[in-house]
Amino acid sequence: MTAYVVIDSDIADAEGFQQYVDAVFPLMEKAGARNVLDDAAPLVLEGDWSWRRLVIHEFESRQAVEDFWNSPEYAPLKELRRRYSTVRVAVGGA
Repeated sequence: MTAYVVIDSDIADAEGFQQYVDAVFPLMEKAGARNVLDDAAPLVLEGDWSWRRLVIHEFESRQAVEDFWNSPEYAPLKELRRRYSTVRVAVGGA
């Protein structure tokens, strides 16, 4: 069953963060994942969410997300991402 990675990101350095984007998308594609949404101004219909940037990625399963997240190839990219942004990440789906 499809799993979705939902990310709320606060990018501190757009130029630096672009290095992460340029490296992560080919790695995601290799893992069979795709970017579904990247919205810098999401509309909150109810509640007190204060999204900065809403990003959604689609993977074939939750296991595929975990495999990607814990892969040795992604480890240095996590560090790169953390250097230029702060994120909150959740996974939904099986």
